[in-house]
Amino acid sequence: MRSKTPLTVTILGGIAALALAGCNNNTGGTAGPSPSSTTATAGTSTAVANPLDTTKLQQNLCTGLTAAQLTPYVGQVKNTSSVNKTDYSGCDMFPTDVHMAAVSVNVYPNTTPSAMIAANSNFPYSKNLAPIQGYTARDTSLLPQPQGKCATAVAVADHVVVEVEVEQSDASSQYYNNTCAASEALVTTLVGNLKASG
Repeated sequence: MRSKTPLTVTILGGIAALALAGCNNNTGGTAGPSPSSTTATAGTSTAVANPLDTTKLQQNLCTGLTAAQLTPYVGQVKNTSSVNKTDYSGCDMFPTDVHMAAVSVNVYPNTTPSAMIAANSNFPYSKNLAPIQGYTARDTSLLPQPQGKCATAVAVADHVVVEVEVEQSDASSQYYNNTCAASEALVTTLVGNLKASG
């Protein structure tokens, strides 16, 4: 997918791009901190009402969304690639059909809601959203307009952000010009899955 710019980069002023693409030519995720920055402390965090347990998700991010949930966007998943960094972990899912989207599910286990929002200035495109299932949410893209690339992050606990990133390279796809609609729909489903499992 795309190069990843972590979330808490803004918190301590470090602006950096963190690349999933550097790992596997897929660049999932944009919510978390850069390797050179430090996450916000508990004192700067806003408490999350009804925090979700992401333990099971973090054990296998590739199962965060079911095949049926991914099918409208990815079609059949050809292969997956796990990403484990000091500040986040993720699963990149690549389609068999190159005209479909690639999707990444990412978890930032040390990122507060305020850090997630503070990092908006690190992205050419960012938009705070209405809460998703009651949780603080925002869209970002490493492009000035999220055509073909968008990540939607949701703060589901005091220090945990989950994110779904969608990359659609086929300009004729219904999601190319509205990629954030796809990432928003998938992250809403992911949050629903977390609620159901916990």
